[in-house]
Amino acid sequence: MPSPCFDPVLQDHRRPPRLAGARHGFTVVEVLVALVIVTVGLLGVAGASASALRASNAALRERGALARARSRLALLDAAGCTAAADGRQSLSAGLEDRWSVAPATNGVRLVEVRTEWDDVGHRKSVLLRSALLC
Repeated sequence: MPSPCFDPVLQDHRRPPRLAGARHGFTVVEVLVALVIVTVGLLGVAGASASALRASNAALRERGALARARSRLALLDAAGCTAAADGRQSLSAGLEDRWSVAPATNGVRLVEVRTEWDDVGHRKSVLLRSALLC
């Protein structure tokens, strides 16, 4: 009886038969399609990253303008009702503060502070309103 190692039936079960002319590996077309898919994915990630960075910078500028307007309101409040007056101040990087103080009515003066800034070709602003007790 022949040894099982040399049994042609067992050897057929261990290894799948090779087809005549069969090749291993990828074709050039398959590699190019894979590269195109990866490239499109990477471009999508880069575009999303750029968009997120722009939004983050815009939020940072808006937060700075809001902090500046709050600071101006605090300065007007600290100066007191009688010393509060209209004004304007230009700051660096296109940032500008304008505030107006209404005449006293029933012991209250209404205050508006507007801070404006340039944001990628657009002029944006934030407006805060408050009241000073006289």
